[in-house]
Amino acid sequence: MKILKMKKKLSNELDETIQKKRKSRKKVIVRSVLLVAFLLAINTFAWFTYISKAGVTLSGSVVNWDVTFLEETNVIKEINVDIKDMKPGMVPYEKEIVINNGGDIAAKLNYRVESLTLLGQELLQGNQNATLESIKKDYPFKLLLDASSSVIPVRGSANVKIGLTWDFEESEYYKLNNLYSFDSGVYYYNLIGSTYQVDNTVTEENFSEKVANGLYLEKDDADSYWGYACGKYETETGKSCLHMRLVLNVTQIN
Repeated sequence: MKILKMKKKLSNELDETIQKKRKSRKKVIVRSVLLVAFLLAINTFAWFTYISKAGVTLSGSVVNWDVTFLEETNVIKEINVDIKDMKPGMVPYEKEIVINNGGDIAAKLNYRVESLTLLGQELLQGNQNATLESIKKDYPFKLLLDASSSVIPVRGSANVKIGLTWDFEESEYYKLNNLYSFDSGVYYYNLIGSTYQVDNTVTEENFSEKVANGLYLEKDDADSYWGYACGKYETETGKSCLHMRLVLNVTQIN
């Protein structure tokens, strides 16, 4: 009889131990599930935050952007480029954005200039290519924007290069626009046929009208004007002389 009672007691104790372990295991499982859900929620939130706020200002010579497609097939990144200390003979400005395709499908790369300001004035006029070509002709500095490829292979990369040079060159002429102001100490020119001829009738009063009809400035004078204007603008505003907002668009190729 005593043996039966002892067996029953041991059995009850064993059952209680098993039940406690089961309850403990359930708590561990529940905690693990909650932890995984919590981490997943954080990662998901971080991903969507990244997608919606993927802007960056270029502060290094090379910026890497790793594109990993999850539920999305199209990823956008905004790049802000600020070019300061612009002057004749400046050290060339060079930046490179390297786009790495971390997906399992090849991707297509597109970029567009969303905004391009000089001295705080917007230069972008419709077509970005036309605007960039206009800058090459109308200013003594040269702005470069180019992509190495429009297709990024699986586990491959492409790059977008941004550059600005301002070299000392032999005499050239630059067409004036509304960003210029009158200076009585320089010669202004009209383009007649293929020859640039001095226009001695330019005054402060008719300067805007002359500019609208086509007025030109020699390279040395254009250098001096823009070097001074950029330095003055940065000192007074604390902003860069030239600012560009660039939008990169990477899309999976089906």
